[in-house]
Amino acid sequence: MSPAPLVFSKGVQLTVYIDNRKGTLATLAEFLGKHGVNIYGLTLADTEGHGYARLIVDDTEKARQLVADSGERVGARGALLVRVQNEPGQLGRVLAALAARNLNIEYGYSSGGPDDEKGLVLVPSDMEAAMAALAAFRPGKT
Repeated sequence: MSPAPLVFSKGVQLTVYIDNRKGTLATLAEFLGKHGVNIYGLTLADTEGHGYARLIVDDTEKARQLVADSGERVGARGALLVRVQNEPGQLGRVLAALAARNLNIEYGYSSGGPDDEKGLVLVPSDMEAAMAALAAFRPGKT
């Protein structure tokens, strides 16, 4: 049985700048949900008194406009959305394929349970070169 193919696409990640206090993230998630926006991916970071939520959603422009109209700061940036087999070494092979093309991963995050594929959100230094590297990628090899 051959390994499952690597699945990847360009996506857009939203960054919402929020206060770092109880309930702020819940309010954001409930607000988007109330307006029919589904959150697929999420990571959080904090700074002194403030933070930001990075989101992958099903309707980026709608979510961006809703957040902006509510008075919150929001930005959008291209991101590489990748699904890989959730097995030892697979993440390393994908990242090595990108590194072999002299690409830097500026930041990223992932999720997946023991029996799931792993979902990755990566922000590479060069999106087109990263797409080409993954198009040439063969699971189990670099």
